[in-house]
Amino acid sequence: MIKQFRMDGRVAVVTGGTSGIGLAIAKALADAGARVVISGRSQERGDEALEALRADGLDVGFLSCDVGDAGSVSALIGEVVSSHGGLHVLVNSAAINIVKPALDHAPEDVDALLASNVRGAFLCAQTAAKVMVDQGGGKIVLLTSMVAERAVPNQAVYVATKGAVVSLTRALALEWAPHDIQVNALGPQLTKTPMTGGLFANPEKMVEVHARTPAGRAGAPEDLTGAALFLCSSASDYLTGQHIIVDGGRGAAG
Repeated sequence: MIKQFRMDGRVAVVTGGTSGIGLAIAKALADAGARVVISGRSQERGDEALEALRADGLDVGFLSCDVGDAGSVSALIGEVVSSHGGLHVLVNSAAINIVKPALDHAPEDVDALLASNVRGAFLCAQTAAKVMVDQGGGKIVLLTSMVAERAVPNQAVYVATKGAVVSLTRALALEWAPHDIQVNALGPQLTKTPMTGGLFANPEKMVEVHARTPAGRAGAPEDLTGAALFLCSSASDYLTGQHIIVDGGRGAAG
């Protein structure tokens, strides 16, 4: 059974892989034997991530990419295929959030959230799938959020984008199952990352989160790595179109 979780010889791209959940997943895939390329918009953050990964003895590459830009996504996937001979796994972790009351959202906020979180997820999945169809299969994991199932205030558009990615996952899974491409979504509870640092700095908010979570704590990026490795490996070859939420039991608590 353990062999099913090995990733030896597989090429994986992790967008948004320079920090937080994406970085933790990239490390887990590399630990399991995959040849991993992380991407992000910042070369500086990419260099920092590579330094951290290589300090752990992992040979991981970095390519800059703006997932909302079709040309940038095409260049990313094209360079990976050219350099490594194929693409077996895509993990799309790139996303942004804008926290403010719905009444205060400007049209530019909506456009930015949709471009990164929905357009980006689709472009990355579509571009990767074109390679996977030709090579006879692959794995696509789209990062969502617990809020796709349980809305929270002051994040209305972000909630909507994550709900859209869940629906996108199911639709793509149906279309691409005949090509042996499994498409699944992975949704974390509130997790400590650079994007959520403001919430973790609010003691009252964290007391509330801990009280509502049966596990008694918020998430850490490493909490997602086991589920991610499962979805990226051959252990999940008969699982597609699913939304797996890693939330310390919060959803079960009602």
